[in-house]
Amino acid sequence: MSEEIEGAAEEFERSKNWLRNELRALAAVVAPGVDPVVEERIQERRTTRGAMGRQFSVTLTLAGASCAVAASDAMTAAGWCPFDAGAGPGGPSLKARRDGFEAGLFGRPAGGPVLWGTAPTVWFHDRWIRPPRAATPQATAPGYRLCRMCDGWGTCGECGGLGFVDGRRCAECGLGMDCSHCGGSGQERLGS
Repeated sequence: MSEEIEGAAEEFERSKNWLRNELRALAAVVAPGVDPVVEERIQERRTTRGAMGRQFSVTLTLAGASCAVAASDAMTAAGWCPFDAGAGPGGPSLKARRDGFEAGLFGRPAGGPVLWGTAPTVWFHDRWIRPPRAATPQATAPGYRLCRMCDGWGTCGECGGLGFVDGRRCAECGLGMDCSHCGGSGQERLGS
């Protein structure tokens, strides 16, 4: 792996807390008195060049609420810029942006409206660096030798453990990233 980008962990926490607090405040305006059901997710992101980041998203289900205040007005008043509005089978649908964040509201026929938000991806590593060898000639287990497919690296020989070759999923490991012969151990039994 590469060194972590300085301040990335703090930035991720800041953006996560900001979005969480912003959506709770919007929920209080859009559906006053409703205690939302909250679901949070963190998704790992990777580029084909090996940069690694995380993206936070949160969903607030406003069960039993009817949006008394127009969501578009509430979001605009909070500094969000609506860019897509419409009507779906469960009611209004709205998407808005603010400082790289996205949020929206959509109605559902059952269960009440849903307020959602996604933070920008925070990049933790700007490039991928091959990890140290999984095995060395001096450290192989008794009755084993270095894997002849990966030479002890433990990573896929085709993609070098990145999971991609020329921007496409590696045909050898299929994003598994480990050597398909030794399973990532860097070793194989003598005589195999």
